[in-house]
Amino acid sequence: MAIKHFEIKKGSSSGYVWRRITLDEGLCLRALAIGMIMVHNFMHWLPGSPGENEFGFQADRVGLLMDGLWQNPLHAVRLLASYFGHYGVQVFFFLSGYGLTIKYGAGDHGWWKFQLKRWKAFYPPIILSALGYLIYEGWRIGWGDVLQDHGLNLLRQMIGVSNFIPENVYRPIGPWWFIGVILQFYLIAPLLWKWLQKYGDKFLYLLLAVAWVLQSLLGHFLYTRFDLNINHTILGHIGICAMGIWFARRDQVTVPGWLIALSVVLFVAGNFHYVLWIPSRVMLLLFLIPLMRTLGRYLMANRYGHGILLLLGQLSVYLFLCNGYLRRPMVDFAKQDSHWWSSLWTCVVFILITVVWALMLRALEKRFFLVLGRVRT
Repeated sequence: MAIKHFEIKKGSSSGYVWRRITLDEGLCLRALAIGMIMVHNFMHWLPGSPGENEFGFQADRVGLLMDGLWQNPLHAVRLLASYFGHYGVQVFFFLSGYGLTIKYGAGDHGWWKFQLKRWKAFYPPIILSALGYLIYEGWRIGWGDVLQDHGLNLLRQMIGVSNFIPENVYRPIGPWWFIGVILQFYLIAPLLWKWLQKYGDKFLYLLLAVAWVLQSLLGHFLYTRFDLNINHTILGHIGICAMGIWFARRDQVTVPGWLIALSVVLFVAGNFHYVLWIPSRVMLLLFLIPLMRTLGRYLMANRYGHGILLLLGQLSVYLFLCNGYLRRPMVDFAKQDSHWWSSLWTCVVFILITVVWALMLRALEKRFFLVLGRVRT
């Protein structure tokens, strides 16, 4: 997915100045976000995980986190990654709204033309990752069992309808709930840009307010009446995408320091109160992305760090699609050993396996399109 980004620089004491950044720096943000997601997706499977307030809210989860940190401080990486790591997904939703608006928002590309462009870019990694899943799991437990037990569920995940089937949302590949949501965003994005051109920023402010209301009212109704989670649909993330669109319309934005401080306070309070948890999922980006930007600048100052971040950023789509089914057998090894360092070394090995797997799949994709180009000529 081609994404242009922005730069976040510390300005005066009154706030931060956000500017667009280079492609390399944009890849750095994607790399850090996918790193958060992969570590989270591994760590939250381990015993003693406090859980996370990602698709729903439970006030006791933050208490479990604090108790775990107090009783087992050496397990801090596992506990913090398990509880907070999923916010990397929020960063990707923000970047999707931002990047797609930069690339397509100003023109009239046509609804069908836009869909075909996005599907053409998105589905080769999905198809190859699905084949990789069938090969990997088939080798582990048998191809017949995989196809019989998970073939239909996998297909529904690939085409984005599994989000409306409660028992299929995370099966067979947990992180693939994202596919349905991003496809839903593709469906409505041209309409959002059309209304944005007509009504301007007022439409985005309305969209942010509507997102809050939908999460507060419709979310409870859908869950209690139909067992559907609003956060398995674009309706649960439209506020984050709207914020990305808002920033995409500006070459430079000064965010007041008081607003950033408020976002931090709101995020902390949102871990304890449901009413505040809803807006905190959007507001947290006002301080999370600056923190990631600062960390990225530090890491990219090193030649090796720069190369690693660029590689992870380029592989981010494949890493996201493959990390869910590559957790085993490493996560099983980590479950068998309660020592704090076991979760760390197994997670590192898991990430290395996922990177190698992603490199192979990306090489296959490039080879396929190279051969296809030769056939066409």
